[in-house]
Amino acid sequence: MNPSATLVQSILHLDKVTVKYGFTKAIETVSFDLIPGMALGLIGANGAGKTTSIRAILGMLGVSEGKITIFEESKMTPKLLARIGFAPEEATPPEYLTAKEYLTFLSKFKIKAQESSEHSIESLLSWFELDPNKPIRKYSKGMRRRLVLSQAFLGKPDLIILDEPLNGLDPIMIQKLRERVVESRRSGASILYSSHILSELENSCTDVVMMHKGKVVMKGPIPALVETYGSVEKAFAANVGGN
Repeated sequence: MNPSATLVQSILHLDKVTVKYGFTKAIETVSFDLIPGMALGLIGANGAGKTTSIRAILGMLGVSEGKITIFEESKMTPKLLARIGFAPEEATPPEYLTAKEYLTFLSKFKIKAQESSEHSIESLLSWFELDPNKPIRKYSKGMRRRLVLSQAFLGKPDLIILDEPLNGLDPIMIQKLRERVVESRRSGASILYSSHILSELENSCTDVVMMHKGKVVMKGPIPALVETYGSVEKAFAANVGGN
């Protein structure tokens, strides 16, 4: 058998990526891969470099050293962005629109436009327990958070990036988001899931990349980490500890 035939092409590849703010290195020599069907948890305390890594992946920050490849392309383009669903940690949907109008507008920028019909938009809003015809200005903070999360799944993107998605969610919605992540992965999407809530990542993800002070300190499949350490939380404590 040709050895290359067994290789799986990465959806996302970071090769020794460094991002600087002035003379300060926000992340340093960060490397990891996201392959099709994987749900990769990017974990670490606040300030570990998770959001900086995501912003670099999306082309929002310039890379000082190293290389990022996404869908085998090294430069972010509108066509690539159209294949990505992204829920940032903080976002403010336009208050003058209804939830349905907001998702309908965003659907025009998605590659799989045929999946973004009126029916699928209303189904998505129903999943996240949101009134499609209610003006966003009348939404609570938690409802707005759910709306931002819902648009990340719009049009069944090939790559879904969730940055601290649990902020502002109640326990029931956390469980529903977990179900949505698992369902999307089984449908062929790849997930990059950033969070400092390690126990939830253990339930939602297949693999993890642990970050500390801008560097990757450990990465690997969750079952292997659980077998070795007992849990993802214990693995993180063992590799970060008081450093």
